[in-house]
Amino acid sequence: MSSRSGAVKRLLAELKDLQQNPSPDLTAAPLEDNMLEWHFTIRGPSDGGFAGGRYHGRIIFPADYPFKPPNISFLTPNGRFEVGKKICLSITGHHPEFWRPAWGCRSALVALIGFLPTPGEGAIGALDYTEPERAEFAKRSRDWTCPSCGSCNRDVLPDEADKPVEKLVAEEGLTFTMKADGDAAPASSTNDHLGSESPLTDPTPSIPTESTPVVAAAALHARPQSSLSSAASTAVQPNITQPQLRVPAAQPVVPQQQPIPAGARAPEMIVIPLDQTTIRKRQIDTCLMFVCFLIACLLLRRLNSFPLEPM
Repeated sequence: MSSRSGAVKRLLAELKDLQQNPSPDLTAAPLEDNMLEWHFTIRGPSDGGFAGGRYHGRIIFPADYPFKPPNISFLTPNGRFEVGKKICLSITGHHPEFWRPAWGCRSALVALIGFLPTPGEGAIGALDYTEPERAEFAKRSRDWTCPSCGSCNRDVLPDEADKPVEKLVAEEGLTFTMKADGDAAPASSTNDHLGSESPLTDPTPSIPTESTPVVAAAALHARPQSSLSSAASTAVQPNITQPQLRVPAAQPVVPQQQPIPAGARAPEMIVIPLDQTTIRKRQIDTCLMFVCFLIACLLLRRLNSFPLEPM
């Protein structure tokens, strides 16, 4: 019960953040009767046949969220992911070993936008339709209405919001690359973590990846977020790199050799090898000389102790 209440508290904080910082390219909200089931709508990227598309889907959060990843599935036909099937990404329940508690709903949706134009190549829940087929899906998706929540894609993400999705991807503070199954998620930083009373122990989450061979990489920059609640006052701020003065390392001083006059013969170095026997003999000779010196001193002292009688 406590884990579920922690998940609900975290999700309420994320919902407040999405409401206070709305995006023209994505939206998400829980169902009225189930806080752990959210429905989302994202705008398709401009390439890969997804231009102008709106795609609706479902996110199922576990009771121990954010310590375990959610399961994500699309409800709108799109030509990239199967409808109603849990997709296989490093931000979903298929790969809990890659999940980081600092990730949230917003970061997952931004990752989905980035993965749409990439090849599926046999991953779970992935499709590889042609661009003309995806373009037809994108055209139909604008008027698609969800039978569960009743939201229409055109109403949720209207045509007036013509901001390119690439700008959103460049502002969300995520970095992700797709890796093959078995590869560890690379270490990289994102800024899309939310502060709340539910413990977030990893302030620098690793990078979301898809379980397919490496086919693309997208670099994203951070967008500051407002505080989520009074108990969750930590806001997401972009990483600011302070300018640093680079001081060149001191070069070692190498003595310069005097030039040899023309026609002069360079001096030859004579190497005298010393073996252990020679060194030992020198030590013995030194000791013997010292002993002889001591004996001579004792003899002189002895002779001086006798009184001299007159002749």
